[in-house]
Amino acid sequence: MQPRYSGRVQDKLINQLERQEKRQAFQKDRFFKFKMNEIHNKLSQTLLMEKVIETENPAAISDALLRCLKKLLNISQFDFDYFIAPIRDLVPRPNRHSLYITQFIMEALIDDPNVIEIYGTDQEIYRVVNDIVSQVNIKFERAEEEILAQLGRNKSLKPGTSEYELELDLLMRKKVGDPQKNQ
Repeated sequence: MQPRYSGRVQDKLINQLERQEKRQAFQKDRFFKFKMNEIHNKLSQTLLMEKVIETENPAAISDALLRCLKKLLNISQFDFDYFIAPIRDLVPRPNRHSLYITQFIMEALIDDPNVIEIYGTDQEIYRVVNDIVSQVNIKFERAEEEILAQLGRNKSLKPGTSEYELELDLLMRKKVGDPQKNQ
């Protein structure tokens, strides 16, 4: 007699992958909440300085990019995937958030009346956006690692407890600054 297949191993793997995906999404959301202003400032400045976007009104472009980043925080997973679908194969192993910002520039910002012209290929625009997001992310991850190491040395706090989460939030605010509010 053959053993009956129960699917428990596959169920465990699927659950583990789902937890990992949720954890990564949570970390990315936390990254954008804490670093939205820095990304916004660097992105606006770089796009204008490298002449990717030509405009007579840089403040309007900056405001449009800020709206894009705020929308990125609040968008549903379905809407996010639908929006980036036309360019999801732009580069191998893309940063999904950089894809969203790139698609916003190519689809929504190009129709903005304050934009005279957008120069560069899709890949060039993605490269500029991804370079900025990656630079800010590296700094954020270093700060986060330092905080987690500091919390790891505190034997009275156990990961997963509310005290641990409160201390983590307090240290993040001290090291990185206050997160951007969802609006």
